Amino acid sequence: MESREKLREPAWISSQADREARTDRISFGERMGQLVAVAGFLVVIVFVAIHQTRPTGFFTDDFGTLASVLLYGALVIGIVPLLVRFYTGRKNVARPFELIGFFPFLVGQLYFLVVFPFEFDHFADPLPRSLEFLLDWISPTLAKIVLGIGVVGSIVFMIYNSFLYLGVKDRLAKAEAAAERPAEETKSA
Repeated sequence: MESREKLREPAWISSQADREARTDRISFGERMGQLVAVAGFLVVIVFVAIHQTRPTGFFTDDFGTLASVLLYGALVIGIVPLLVRFYTGRKNVARPFELIGFFPFLVGQLYFLVVFPFEFDHFADPLPRSLEFLLDWISPTLAKIVLGIGVVGSIVFMIYNSFLYLGVKDRLAKAEAAAERPAEETKSA
């Protein structure tokens, strides 16, 4: 049994899985933080929708149906793990949803990196003039660098999160079994 666990769980994840298993349940404040993050996603969705419904010029002619599905799909799917953590109050339960969500996110990033259907001169256009400086400095080059980092980070995170999920799941199952054992022994006595 020990050797099988070592095959599934690399040493570099073991201590992190121990910590995560001890802190799997999240506090009320952390649960509220999940809702704040959902609100952030909704703001981004509205910002993108404004670009698409008003002819701001941010989206080029290359931004078609596939690009829309990839962009909005990744944003909507990204909300799911947040809602799972909020609803359950547990972190590890949401990890499979994060993994599922990272696939469209990764595909979208790769697609946008290759096609790049954006004109960043117009990125800040939906904002009031007094706030445009917040986004005006973002160049196409910077956006491509961020997309490239996102691709690499997504791949690394998917691998890390997979191992972390399995490690925490095993530890939580062992802790639950250990907690049930004394109760079962008391019943039989």
